[in-house]
Amino acid sequence: MRKQLVFSAIAVVALATVAIPMTANAKGSHVRRVLLEDSCDPASFNAAIRPGICAPHDGDNVTFGEFIGQLNPNDFGHEDWQFDPEKIDLKVGDSISASVRGGEFHTFTEVAAFGAGCLGFINGLLGLTGPPTIDCSHIADTGTAPGAPPVVVSGLSPGKHLFMCEIHPWMRAVVSVGNHD
Repeated sequence: MRKQLVFSAIAVVALATVAIPMTANAKGSHVRRVLLEDSCDPASFNAAIRPGICAPHDGDNVTFGEFIGQLNPNDFGHEDWQFDPEKIDLKVGDSISASVRGGEFHTFTEVAAFGAGCLGFINGLLGLTGPPTIDCSHIADTGTAPGAPPVVVSGLSPGKHLFMCEIHPWMRAVVSVGNHD
């Protein structure tokens, strides 16, 4: 019974996260929720890369072979790995709370321009050349994993901001900050 209550509570929280994408905080600004989504298959990803790289999760499971097979310059990534939403309008003072829905670690990193990520083999499969968009030694600073606290972004200046996952560089979002009355 207790186990069932815990699972029910988790389900309610998960549904609330999806159903209420924007919430107000005490200062009157809003928090926009962004999901960092993936469909990694724990068995095949953990066998191919290392144990623990993909945590068990609800949802679809794409095998590591299927995932790698879709990474090429023509398809540019895998459709089950994405930011939801990919276009975000904020008012000045609003913030973003980015959390994982899936089984892998992801980053929600602001970049000057979209480009290569921090994993050379993925960049190669996608045809991305040049250096990563960030100093990859700081990748953990803008990332989160399943069940971990979300990445929170606040204090964005008015204008357009670009965010991407430094592991899966096709996962991208454009954030527009303005008055949007």
